Amino acid sequence: MQRQRRFLAVLVALALAMIAGCSGGAKSPSQGADGKTQKPLVIALGSDTRTLIPMKIVDSTTAQQLTYIYDDFLIRDPAKNWDWGPNLADSWRIVDDLTWEFKLHKGIKFHNGEDFTAESVKVTIDTIQADKDSHYNPRFSMIKEVQTPDPYTVIIKTDKPSPILLSRIADLKPMPPKFVKDKGAAALQQTPIGVGPYKFVKHVKDEQLVLEANPDYWGGKPSIQQVIFKPIPEFATRLSALLAGEVDIIQSVPTHAVDQVNNSGKATVKVVPSSRINYVALNNLKPNSPFKDVRIRQAMNYGVDVDSIIKFVLSGYATRMAGALAEINPETNKSIKPYPFDVAKAKQLFADAGVDPTKLTLTMDASMGRYPMDKEFAEAVAAQLNKNLGIKVNITFNEWGTHLDKIVKRNTGDMFVLGWGPAFDAEGTIGDLFVGDRTYSGFGDPVLEKQINEARPLVDPAKRQAAWDKVQEEAYKTAGWIFLWQQHDLYGVSNRVDFTPRADERIDAWRMKFKG
Repeated sequence: MQRQRRFLAVLVALALAMIAGCSGGAKSPSQGADGKTQKPLVIALGSDTRTLIPMKIVDSTTAQQLTYIYDDFLIRDPAKNWDWGPNLADSWRIVDDLTWEFKLHKGIKFHNGEDFTAESVKVTIDTIQADKDSHYNPRFSMIKEVQTPDPYTVIIKTDKPSPILLSRIADLKPMPPKFVKDKGAAALQQTPIGVGPYKFVKHVKDEQLVLEANPDYWGGKPSIQQVIFKPIPEFATRLSALLAGEVDIIQSVPTHAVDQVNNSGKATVKVVPSSRINYVALNNLKPNSPFKDVRIRQAMNYGVDVDSIIKFVLSGYATRMAGALAEINPETNKSIKPYPFDVAKAKQLFADAGVDPTKLTLTMDASMGRYPMDKEFAEAVAAQLNKNLGIKVNITFNEWGTHLDKIVKRNTGDMFVLGWGPAFDAEGTIGDLFVGDRTYSGFGDPVLEKQINEARPLVDPAKRQAAWDKVQEEAYKTAGWIFLWQQHDLYGVSNRVDFTPRADERIDAWRMKFKG
């Protein structure tokens, strides 16, 4: 009888183990590259990935997570002033003004066993160009033809000189060509397959994305075996999860909680000036918008004391932006100085425009939990406009996905808060955000757009910089935004993780390790 009971207990234990192994849940603990048992690395972001299909939606939180599965064509090198360095492509050269040649890294395989070759790059670009709903479609519109003379050479021909091509192609996350031809790119939503350092395990919308290390990753098997991304929109909840040991890395530690984290004995705050910029778009695309008058847009800039918001709301964790580009951007026009805080000047501009600001009621859309102290700084901007100019501002706070959808569908209020990054080049920032028909733009001006289009094809570095200097001066003068600041990223990092933050916001677990 005793033996029967023991035998039944063993059977039950085996059955439970099999159920657990097949449940699709996070495998905790798991075995790392060093053979030691380890708990998963848990990263809490402000929002979930909006898709599992690469090159579909422009959203840095989505791209950050999809990079784990698909990898990137190129990667910025901090040792080279954040210029592009090799990754899936080993090297590249400009053949002529309309032709680029890329040499691919050899021996890379997709998670389903397909080889990564030039055909993968061609199929991915063809898919983007055929998908009119893809946010990346206009970004690849300059590509006229993709040639594959051999399995590891890609030749890209553009319809006109396009110096920004490198920045566009760098984000490319190659798709498995046979899989896409057989099932279509949409099937990647259910079965994400890339060449990246981690393989897809499961995704529960708004709860978690579970990934496990790719043992055959071309860059070497990651030391951290399993990564779980958790979307936690609220700052306070992210912070509590970090201090409770439930997550290992969080973005955007509230500025007032820095000492609390550092004194917790469980985590520390790591700060890095980001390439991301924050601003308030003055939406002149809406019918009957008061922001169709440049004087009112300029008055909004004079009427907000940005320096005081940086000091008292962000505790100094930001760098004031003079115009549309941050200091970290190598193409920034250094001659431009920030709008001074000048209430009298702002009121004079309103008077010149024949508008009484005390009679204005404006609406502003803002995110909550996406950028450092975004709710608080949106409220501060609204309060200052009311106190200094008498303008009433009603704020609508949106969940992140809703916020982006409202901007894309041109369904925001008179103003909206947005951040943009990584923002290391002029065209990828001003060219996307000050042209009325671009995905996330809330502003259009024919003079400025003409200057942008004249600057885009310039290849000569001196002429190109001069042209973008002129564009920045016009963007400053036309004041399509309330220019705010270059964001500083505050990461809360568990003491068990060795992680150094980057200005381009990458959180690369495959370059990390657990301490001890």
